[in-house]
Order: sequence, then structure tokens, then C-alpha cells
Amino acid sequence: MKLWFSLAFCKDIFFYSLKMAILVGTLLMLINYGEVLWFRGYLMQDEILRILLTYLVPYCVSTCTSVAAYKRHHPEVR
Repeated sequence: MKLWFSLAFCKDIFFYSLKMAILVGTLLMLINYGEVLWFRGYLMQDEILRILLTYLVPYCVSTCTSVAAYKRHHPEVR
């Protein structure tokens, strides 16, 4: 587990996952809340929490797949 976390927070994987979270999270947020922002002009507290989770999920998925791919292509790291 310690190895997994060290890989997950290495510079390359961290910033790649962050970029993916910003890109995918923004697309999902606009799909799910764009109309609310456009017509209402503000968000409720529970909507803000869900939007934060909308960004967190792609970050976690990208991190998990990046670490798995790194370990698959670098067997000496196991």
C-alpha cells in the first residue's frame, strides 16, 4: 500500500490525474449543472458538495489506472 501511495503522488501521475479531473470534471459539471448555473445563477450548498465529488471521481479513476499501468509496465517496482 505504501508503494501505491508513493506512485499515486509522484509528480507525473499526480499532475496527469489533476489535468484529467479538471477536464472531465468540468465537462460533467456543465452537463449536470450548466442549466442550473445559467438560469438560476447560483448553486445550493448540497450542489456544491456534489460538484466537488464530480471532480474527485475522475481524479481517483485516473490515479488508479495510472498506477496500475505504471506497475504493469515496470515489473521491477512491485
